[in-house]
Amino acid sequence: MISGNEIGSDASAILSPEEIHALSSCCEGDKNLMISVFDKRNKEFLYHNDSFKTILGYSRKEMIRGGWDFWFQKIRPDELAGIRPVFESLIQNPDFFNGRNSVPSFSYHIQDAYRKWYLIQHQVSLLIKSYNELIISYLYDVTNKECIENTFYRFRFSVQQKNCGISNREMEVLFLIGEGFSSRQIADRLYISIHTAISHRKHLIEKFAVKNTAQLIKEASKSGFI
Repeated sequence: MISGNEIGSDASAILSPEEIHALSSCCEGDKNLMISVFDKRNKEFLYHNDSFKTILGYSRKEMIRGGWDFWFQKIRPDELAGIRPVFESLIQNPDFFNGRNSVPSFSYHIQDAYRKWYLIQHQVSLLIKSYNELIISYLYDVTNKECIENTFYRFRFSVQQKNCGISNREMEVLFLIGEGFSSRQIADRLYISIHTAISHRKHLIEKFAVKNTAQLIKEASKSGFI
């Protein structure tokens, strides 16, 4: 029953076969849930469930051998800068979990084995067992949620377009500007070049007859566009 999940070299000394089987059983009903167990003391992963292979296409050996560095390489570069330091502190700092009332949670995009991007909701918790500190990661594939929200955004943009001469793409950019995204972040989110994102911002400022981004947000908000 445990052959379908990857187990690290020292896992048997820390996690019993019964515990591994229990972990596997807990995950069977949720195909969007990926679970890993990391041993902080020995700096190695002890366990990955089958969903890593099913969702992302990464082999068990890749996940065990590559460790966190392998995972970091798959995170979208513009998001990695904010994610990696937190996880490194989580792994290396013995006091990271002290005084925390809630489970640390992160959202970021991860690239699968076929270069497709997935949105992941990543939660972690700490388990003390056999004098070891184990980091339990719960990773949920919420890509469909992002797709649904983006669909409603596009619908909202087309309804709000009215007859003001603003294109659907400009409406998407306008919404993201209102959310506080930079031109670089807008370019990454909409899969356009930063030059195009800057041009859209400039055209919006001209169409709303304002002087800067702050005035653009204010005027667009007054007009009911954001």
